[in-house]
Amino acid sequence: MAIESNSKSEKYTEVDRISNLPDSLICHILSFLPTKQSVATSTLSTRWKPLWTMVPALDFEDTEKPNQRYHGNNNRMTFIHFVCGVLAVRKPVPLKKFRLKLISPNHSIHFHVRAWIYYAIGHGVEKLDLKLFLWRPFELPLIVLRCKSIEILTLYGTILLNCRSESVYLPKVKRLHLVKVKYANEDSFHSLLTGSPHLRKLSVWSVQQDNTMTLNICHPTVEWLSTINEAHDHRFKLEINVPNLKFISLVDSLYQFNLMNNVVKVTFDLSEHEQQANDLENYSHLFRPLADAQTLTLQYVKSPCFDFSLPMLNNLRSLQLQVRCCQWHLLPNLLESAPNLVNLIINKEDSKGPHELSWTEPLHVPKCLELRIRRISLLQFRSLEHEVELIRYILKNAKVLEKMDIFTGLSDLEESLHIFKILSELPRGSACKLFLLNN
Repeated sequence: MAIESNSKSEKYTEVDRISNLPDSLICHILSFLPTKQSVATSTLSTRWKPLWTMVPALDFEDTEKPNQRYHGNNNRMTFIHFVCGVLAVRKPVPLKKFRLKLISPNHSIHFHVRAWIYYAIGHGVEKLDLKLFLWRPFELPLIVLRCKSIEILTLYGTILLNCRSESVYLPKVKRLHLVKVKYANEDSFHSLLTGSPHLRKLSVWSVQQDNTMTLNICHPTVEWLSTINEAHDHRFKLEINVPNLKFISLVDSLYQFNLMNNVVKVTFDLSEHEQQANDLENYSHLFRPLADAQTLTLQYVKSPCFDFSLPMLNNLRSLQLQVRCCQWHLLPNLLESAPNLVNLIINKEDSKGPHELSWTEPLHVPKCLELRIRRISLLQFRSLEHEVELIRYILKNAKVLEKMDIFTGLSDLEESLHIFKILSELPRGSACKLFLLNN
C-alpha cells in the first residue's frame, strides 16, 4: 500500500513539474496560447493565478454568434467585456504580440477596437495582427502608422487605409501583410510603403476597388514579395520596381503587369479566365524579367497553347511545373529555354473529363534534358498511357540523370509492383535510379 502511494506521489510530482519553472519561462509558454486559454490557467492553483497577467502576448478571437456565451458556464460575459477586463488587470509589461480576429455586425465595435489598438501601441507591441470582418470598414488609426515598435504588421479584412506620406513612419517594420485591405486612394498604399524604410517581406492581396486601379510596388529594400489578385478588372494594373528582390510569388491572372527587375526565385500561379485565355501576350511578358531566376514554380490551371517564344532562362536550376491532368505542352518550351536546368518537378493535378492535351514528343531533345538534369520527380502519377510515354522519353534521352522519383499514391501493392515492372523495363540513357513511391 505504501509503495502504491509513493508511486502516485511520484506521478503527481512529474505532472506538476512545470509549476517549478521560473515565472518568465511559464509566461513565455503561455504566450503561445490564445488569451482565453491563458486566463483559464489562473484556476490551476494560487501559484498560477497571477501569471497570465504578465504574458507578453495577447491573442483575442471572437467568431461566435452574438447569443453564445464567451467565457465560463454561468457568466454571460461578452467578448468586449472580456477583452476590456483582461486589459484592465494585465500588468504593464511590454507586448511582443497583439492579435485580434473579430467578426461583428455591431456598429459601436469600432470604438472598442480603436481603444484596444491604442493599448497595444502604448505597450510597445512588436507584432500587430488585425483580422477584422465588420459591418463597415474600420479606418486604421494614424497612431499605428507612426508606431516605432512594430516589426511585423498584418492587416486583413474590412480595414480602410487612409493616409499621406507625411503621416506614415514605421522605422522597424520588416514584414508587412496586406490582405483584402481597402485603400482610400492610390497614394495611401504608396505612402505605407515609403514610410517603411526597412521593409524586407511584403504580401499584397488585392480585391476589386473602384478608387484603386493601380498598385505601384516600389521599394529599395524588399527581398520577398507575394501578390494575389482578385481585382478581375481589365483596368487594374500592378507595377513592381523592387531592385533588391530575390523571391516573387504571383497568384492569379494580372491584366497589366510590369516587373522592372530580375529575381532569383519565382512562383507563378495563373488561374483560368476565359477572356485572357486567347491573349498570349498577357502571359508571355510574365517570363521576360526571369533572366536571373534560379528557381521557378509555375502553376498553370488552364493553359492556352504557348506559341510565343520564352526568353532564355540561363540561370534556372530548379523548375517545378504544376498543371492540370495532361496539360504538359508547356514543358518542352520551358526545357528549351532552360539549358542549365538540374532539378525538375512535375506535379500533375487530377481533373475530371477527357484529357484534352497530353505529352507530345518535341522535334529536338532539349539540351538540359540531355546534358544537365540530374534529378526528376513526378507527382500524382497514375500510369496512364501518355504518362508512361513521357517517362519513356525522359529515361531514353536524359544522359546524366541520377534519380527519378515517381509518386503514385496507390494503395494496391500488386498494382504498384506491376507499374514498377513496366517502368523498370523502359530503356535508359543513363544509370539512373528509379523509385516508385506513395504520396
